[in-house]
Amino acid sequence: MKGLIVKDIELTKNQGKTLLILAVVIAVFLEISGMGSDFATAYITIIFSLFASTTVSYDEYENGFPFLLSLPVSRRDYVNAKYAFSGILILTAWIIGTVFGLVFRGIRGEEVFAPDKLGATIGYLAVSVVFVAVMLPLRLKFEGDKGKLILPLVIAGAGIILYGGVKLADLSGIDAEKEALRILNGMGTAGILGMLAAIMVLAAGISWLCSRQIMMKKEF
Repeated sequence: MKGLIVKDIELTKNQGKTLLILAVVIAVFLEISGMGSDFATAYITIIFSLFASTTVSYDEYENGFPFLLSLPVSRRDYVNAKYAFSGILILTAWIIGTVFGLVFRGIRGEEVFAPDKLGATIGYLAVSVVFVAVMLPLRLKFEGDKGKLILPLVIAGAGIILYGGVKLADLSGIDAEKEALRILNGMGTAGILGMLAAIMVLAAGISWLCSRQIMMKKEF
């Protein structure tokens, strides 16, 4: 399994460096333009999470799956390695993004370790985990041209669900933003962090089970 993780790291190394430089430049530009100091964390973490599912495309290229499975690795090993790599990638991106966010807050003269800001960074981590948890099983299920449509469809679907939920709340006479803030304030910091941790664990667990089932039934 270690070899599969190293493979994914090497495959994404060159593109990852380019994307990191681009993400940092954009984050600095947005910071200078007056965006929130925690935007760098969100941008870098979520953008880098895209790489987790794109490695499946490399494995599909020129019948790569049959070759990989001819090595002393099982289908379960492949799934485990893919999720381990995704976790490493997301956590690394989140740490880098968080450091940039802390630096920007310090430059602005804001409280560097403000509890609400740190809570928000955990939220960005949770969003990335859920995003990858949805993407990986779908990417393993659908290959080729169908697989290329997964990312835009997932993003569009998330946007539609969010927009639809807000509109439905408006039609019901509910201020979605105010109600969400009321609930979160009632939960407190510990409650919010616990909820986010539960969401990440649940999403990753369900996703892993689905991916393992898909991989076991996959024909090459």
